[in-house]
Amino acid sequence: MPSSSPAAASPATATPEGVPVAAVDCQIGFVEKLPPADFAHFRSPLLDNFAFCEQFSSAKTQLAWIRVAQGGQTVALVPSVRLVKRPATDMLRHGLRRWLGPTLGPLAKKTTLLIDTAFLAYDDSSPFYIREGGLLEPEEIKRQVVKFARQIQGIDTLWITEPESQSTWAADEGFQQFYTLPMAQIELGNSASFAEHVASLSKKRRRNLKHEREVFAEAGGEIETHQATLSSPADRTLLDELLACLDASASHSQFAVPYNDVLTNPQAFSQQVQTILVARVDSQVVGFMSFLMTENRLMQCHGGLDYQRSHEVLAYHNLIQAAVKLALKHELKTVSMGPLNNETKRRAASTLKPMVANLWNRNPLDAFAAKKFFAKNLEVYRGEVGSQQQ
Repeated sequence: MPSSSPAAASPATATPEGVPVAAVDCQIGFVEKLPPADFAHFRSPLLDNFAFCEQFSSAKTQLAWIRVAQGGQTVALVPSVRLVKRPATDMLRHGLRRWLGPTLGPLAKKTTLLIDTAFLAYDDSSPFYIREGGLLEPEEIKRQVVKFARQIQGIDTLWITEPESQSTWAADEGFQQFYTLPMAQIELGNSASFAEHVASLSKKRRRNLKHEREVFAEAGGEIETHQATLSSPADRTLLDELLACLDASASHSQFAVPYNDVLTNPQAFSQQVQTILVARVDSQVVGFMSFLMTENRLMQCHGGLDYQRSHEVLAYHNLIQAAVKLALKHELKTVSMGPLNNETKRRAASTLKPMVANLWNRNPLDAFAAKKFFAKNLEVYRGEVGSQQQ
C-alpha cells in the first residue's frame, strides 16, 4: 500500500484562529501499525478490535489504517479494507449471482476500498474517527480522504458506509447513494432489570418472549457464558462447535460477505477477546452469539446456528434474551445486533438505524452499470436515499 500522500485542502473560510484552511498541510497515508501516541486519543474497544483483526489480513482482504495528519498531529483515523479482485457479482441477489457471475467471468473482478464498520462490530456511527478542534471541518477531512483514495492505483471501486445523517457530503463528491441494511438495536432505556425491560414491551411481545423461553426450557435448553478467548487446548472442543455453527450460518445465508475470510478466520476467532453466549440442548451446541462491550453498548460481532435443531427449540430467540440480560447486568443501555438480515432481529429490535452506502466507480462503464442495474440488485440494497424504501 502507498505510505502517504499530501492532500491539498480546499479553499474555505478562515478558522477561529484566523488561519486559512487552504494553507493547512494535510498529510494522508496508510499506516499498518499506529504509534501509541496517535492511537491513544482515539482508543476504544471497537478500534482495538480492528487493530486485532488487522494482523489476520489476507491476500484478498487487506485491513489498514488511513491516517490524516496536520502539523505532525493525527487528526483522523479511518479503518479501511481493501478487497482485492473480488467478483462484484458476489454481492448481487442470490438468484442473479448464480448465473451472472460465470457469465461475466474475469470482467466482474474488481478491487474495492471499503470504509465502513464491519470490523468495528457493525457500529452504527461513521467509520471516520475525527479529532475535535482541528483546522479542517469533518466533511472536508472526508473529502480529502476520498481524494487520496481515488489516487490509489488499482482501486476500481470506493464504498463508504455511514449513517444517513452523516452522509450528505458524499452527494457532491460524485457518489451514488442508496440505503443498505439498517442496524438493528434493542434500546433498554431506564430498565434496571430484565423484568423491567419486559414490562416496558407490548402485550404481544411479552407473550412471544414467554413462549420462546418455554419452548427452549422444555427442550432442556441452557445458555452459558464464556469470556475472554478460546485459545487454550481445553477450549478446543467448544471452539470447533462454534466454528461449525459459523460455517452452517454462512452456508444458509442469502448474503455473500466478501471479507469473511478475515472476519471469521478460525485463528482470529479463537484469540478474539469477546463475551460468548452459547445455547446448548442435550449437551449439544445449537447456536451462539458473541459480543464486544463499549462504554454503554453491547455490540454483536459474531453469531451462528446449527440449523438442524436450533429452529425447533428457538435457540436464536433465547440468545437474544440472554444478550439483553447480559447488557442489563453490566448496566449497558443498548444491545446492537448488527445489520438487519433476518426477521427475528426485526421483531426483537426496538430501533433500526438507517445506513447509507456511497458508491464510486473509477470506470465510467462500471459506474453506469452500477447505477442502472447492479446497485438496485445488491443483496443489501434497501432503496434510493430519500425514497423511504428501507
